[in-house]
Amino acid sequence: MRKNVLSMANRASDGKVGKQALRAAVSETQLLARLSQALGIGLALAVLGGVLAWSMFNLRSHTRAQIANRDGEAFDALAAMQHLDDTSSGETIAPLTDPGEQIQLVLKISRLKNVIGVRLFSPDGEFVNAFPAFIEEARLSAETLARLRGLQPVSHYLPRARLEEHDLLAQTNGARVALLEINIPLHEEGETRLAGVAQFLVNGSSIAREYSQLDRRLALQAALAFAVGGSLLVTGLVVAFHRVRRANRLLAERTANLLQANRELTLAAKTSAVGAVTSHLIHGLKNPLSGLRGFVQDHAAAVGSHPNDDWEVAMATTERMGRLINQVVRVIQEGETHADYEISLSELMEMLTAKMEPLARAAGIRFQADLKAAGTLSNHQVNLILLILENLIQNAFDATPAGRVVRLRVFTQEDCLRMEVEDQGDGLPIEMQDRLFAPCPSSKKGGSGIGLAISRQLARHLGGELELGRSSPQGCVFRLVLPASLGRAGVSKTENAGSRVSLRNPL
Repeated sequence: MRKNVLSMANRASDGKVGKQALRAAVSETQLLARLSQALGIGLALAVLGGVLAWSMFNLRSHTRAQIANRDGEAFDALAAMQHLDDTSSGETIAPLTDPGEQIQLVLKISRLKNVIGVRLFSPDGEFVNAFPAFIEEARLSAETLARLRGLQPVSHYLPRARLEEHDLLAQTNGARVALLEINIPLHEEGETRLAGVAQFLVNGSSIAREYSQLDRRLALQAALAFAVGGSLLVTGLVVAFHRVRRANRLLAERTANLLQANRELTLAAKTSAVGAVTSHLIHGLKNPLSGLRGFVQDHAAAVGSHPNDDWEVAMATTERMGRLINQVVRVIQEGETHADYEISLSELMEMLTAKMEPLARAAGIRFQADLKAAGTLSNHQVNLILLILENLIQNAFDATPAGRVVRLRVFTQEDCLRMEVEDQGDGLPIEMQDRLFAPCPSSKKGGSGIGLAISRQLARHLGGELELGRSSPQGCVFRLVLPASLGRAGVSKTENAGSRVSLRNPL
């Protein structure tokens, strides 16, 4: 997952993945995380279930063996007691190694309830006799005989025994029955030598019921253990996965922040290099432009009473280029000093008014600036805003006939700081409005055709937007919209509400 996040962040930093692709990559990563979590929880539950099942079956096997051997031990103890009683009462006439004594002993024991029949075997496991007589012959297995020679009773539970395999009179292909086969060693008291083996065939219905109850209890306990253990396991895994996801999220955020910091450092390095080149270029152009402006002024003055439109255009162009160079020099110099201070909106309006006053006088128009907002901006933001507004106001001056008004309104609306420049010109042609903010040949004398395009880029650099609010035969309105998060502009109510600067060339 970590590699996916890093790869995604690197591709995003290279600019090869758009927002939609980045969102899809994040969704894919989250889906993989959920699938991994579900798979991990399922695997853990499967392991828990397997361990509980193995434990249950192991316990079931041992418990069943103990239940079966319990009856074998009871029969063994009963045979020992019966033989001791017969010996003490003088009913025995031969040692227990005698088959007659053995059959006499087992007949007394076989009167117990549920005993179907009895077989007698020699110490070597060979069949000797049976009671009733129709009980079929059989032979002891080597494993059973080995345990019996150790004087241990051996029991075998047969859940679905065929009765005809043990009883010659039983119906062929009859129903299968539960049968308990109990083998007890016959020996004299105090001796370790096996005298014979008695095998009792007992009805196993009672032990079958015990086994059934045992299975139900074990299944219930296993289910309860699985439910409790599974709940605790799932809870622990969910908490663990949640912490892992949070750690991955923090890692992704820190990776993104690191990449953003790298991009900013790279951009700062590029900006510094471009700024140095620009500064060198501007300073190199400043002196030749001053000489060109002096040359144009001298030749414009030489024509005197014979004005020439070409010289007037050249004069206006050189003056505008000089103002533009001075603005750029100011921004570059302030950036190089790393000075950082705040400028209020009222101070911004004063600075703008001071710059626009000579131009308004020269154009013979009125300039009105209305401030209905309060707040502060950083000096770097103010420099860019001044470049935008000066370009918009200059365009408005160029479009407005003499004697009319150009208005600048600054106000807050919908948590945004809005600055509108309104002229009283003839409006923009419809075919021009579609490519208004794209670099194109200018329709003005001395225009470069890129002023609005640069102004929009500066507005977006500030996090805002520059747009055409209205275009009609009564004039145009250009609107600069800046976010409320920019500085502290527009946070408080109007400080100089209604303040207005009105400039007019005296007639």
